[in-house]
Amino acid sequence: MYDPVARVLMSGDIGAALEDHDVDIFVDDFDAHIKKMKFFHQRWMPSNSAKNDWINRVRKLDIDFLCPQHGRIFKGEQVGQFLDWFEQLDVGQAISNS
Repeated sequence: MYDPVARVLMSGDIGAALEDHDVDIFVDDFDAHIKKMKFFHQRWMPSNSAKNDWINRVRKLDIDFLCPQHGRIFKGEQVGQFLDWFEQLDVGQAISNS
């Protein structure tokens, strides 16, 4: 769900991470945060084609905050960092065929 006025994307499971309960609501170190997201995304995202379709649609939006349902919020330039990282990540069938 996207709010164009607040420029917030509620992304569901995309961007989710296994996180400690006492951390800040925002991602503070993107590179360190990757290890908390990688396995989840590789395991639960179904295919690279579905992932890339989502990324192409999302890149057209003006987003200040990408808010997954589990884990921390990406803000500002981290939104683009996340999309770039996610785009390069093989998921689903691509993993079992590698």
